[in-house]
Amino acid sequence: MNYKKSTGERVFSAFNLFFLCLFGLICVYPIVYILAVSFSGSLAVMEGRVWLYPVDFHLKAYEIVFSNDNILRAYLNTLLYTVIGTGFNLAAITCAAYPLSKKRLRGRSGFSLYFVFTILFSGGMVPNFLLIQKLGFYDTIWAVTVPGAVSVFYMIILRTNFEQIPDALEEAAIIDGMNDLQILFRIFIPLSLPIYAALILFFAVGHWNSFFDAFIYLQTKSRYPLQVILKEIVTANTLNDLGNSAVGQSAMETTELVGENLKCATIIVVMLPVMMVYPFVQKYFVKGMMIGAVKG
Repeated sequence: MNYKKSTGERVFSAFNLFFLCLFGLICVYPIVYILAVSFSGSLAVMEGRVWLYPVDFHLKAYEIVFSNDNILRAYLNTLLYTVIGTGFNLAAITCAAYPLSKKRLRGRSGFSLYFVFTILFSGGMVPNFLLIQKLGFYDTIWAVTVPGAVSVFYMIILRTNFEQIPDALEEAAIIDGMNDLQILFRIFIPLSLPIYAALILFFAVGHWNSFFDAFIYLQTKSRYPLQVILKEIVTANTLNDLGNSAVGQSAMETTELVGENLKCATIIVVMLPVMMVYPFVQKYFVKGMMIGAVKG
C-alpha cells in the first residue's frame, strides 16, 4: 500500500533528517579530531593545522604509549577490574532480582522499597571511604569492584524481565523436581540472555570508564587503571611523572608529545576496546532494552 505523505509530513521528516545528521556530526567530529591529532606532527598540532585528517603523519605517540610500562600495566588492570566487576554486578543483581520477581515472597514490597531507598539516599563520600578502610579494601582490587556491585536501577530492569516469564514454566519445572537454583540457571537465565547482554554492556563500559573510585581508593601506582593514568597524562607536561624516561625521545620532543599527541593517542587506546565490541552486541542491546516495553 503506497502512502502519500502530506507537505507537512515531508517538511517534518526533512527537519528530522537534518537535525539527526547534524547531531551525528557533532558527536563524531571530536573522535575524528582526536584520531587525526594522535597521528599528526607536534608542530602541525601546535600551529592549529589539524582539523579532519593527520598532518605530518607519524606514529611516535603510539610508540610511546605502547612502550610505557605504566600504560600497559594500567591497561591490564582496567581489563581485570572490568571483568571481575561485571561478574560481581551480574551475580549481585541476579540474586536480588530473582526472589523479588516472585509474588509469593513475603515482604516483597518492603524489600523493594529498601532497595529503592538506596537510590535516593547515600551515606556520602567520607562514610564510604571509612567503610572501605574498615573492610580492608583500601588500595586493593576489591575497592573498585565490590562497593558498586548492586545497581538497583538495573536490578529493577532484570526483575521486570523475570516477572514476564510465564508461571507455567516454573510450575512445570517444579513438577519435574527442579529446585530454585535449577529453575534460575536452566530456565530464567537462558530466557533472559538478551537483557543480560545489555546489562553486560552497561556494566563493562561503566567499569572501563570508572575513574573516581580508583582515584580515591587506590594508592599504589601499579594498581592504577587506565583512566587514572590518562588523567595524569592529561595534567602532566612530561612523561617523567609516569616513570618512563627511556623512550628514546629528547626532553623537548617528549614534552611536545605529551602536550597534545600523546594525550590523544592514549584517549584513542582507551576508547578502542568499547568501539570494537559495541557493534557486535548492539542487536542484543536493543533487544534487551525493548523487553518490557508496551506492545501493540
